[in-house]
Amino acid sequence: MIKNIIKDNNYKINICNNCIHIINYKRIVNINNLEINVELYNCFLLIKGSSLLISALDKYELLIKGNIKGIDFINE
Repeated sequence: MIKNIIKDNNYKINICNNCIHIINYKRIVNINNLEINVELYNCFLLIKGSSLLISALDKYELLIKGNIKGIDFINE
């Protein structure tokens, strides 16, 4: 139980006007103008759109802005 509190593997995704805020991601796999692929702790998140960019980044949080067209969860 203490291990779960210290190392929280749950992620949260907030979607706002042309923004996606991801809390507790693992790593950024790929980024370009049309797609951003983010690894979470139990799947991958593929964000599709245009003019995509990472506007804020730290060890646990990520803010993506742009014209977001779709989001896919990929279990691999």
